[in-house]
Amino acid sequence: MAFISRLLPVAALLFTFSAFSAADDTAHHHHAMNTSAEQPVWQSEGVVKKVTDRQITISHQAIGALNWPPMTMAFDRPAQQEITVQPGDKVAFSFTQTDSGYQLVRITPAQ
Repeated sequence: MAFISRLLPVAALLFTFSAFSAADDTAHHHHAMNTSAEQPVWQSEGVVKKVTDRQITISHQAIGALNWPPMTMAFDRPAQQEITVQPGDKVAFSFTQTDSGYQLVRITPAQ
């Protein structure tokens, strides 16, 4: 009987720790989903330098919101847009930051 009296508080303590651990894991995943949905989108204009299956390289104007000077950089292609631009085309584009770099949201010929 004394053994059971000592075992019961230990079992209750272990159960409590496992419940908190599961709750923390769920809360962490929920937070990660919210932050990815709130990524800012920036816009600029530039000239297409290179187009590949995965990226479009653009020589773009300064982007004041990011304190970026004019530069040439590669952007991942947009997920849901057919690409018709070619090197030398002047374009307007919007992009967002991802875990792997920067991804175009939209790219269109500049007007």
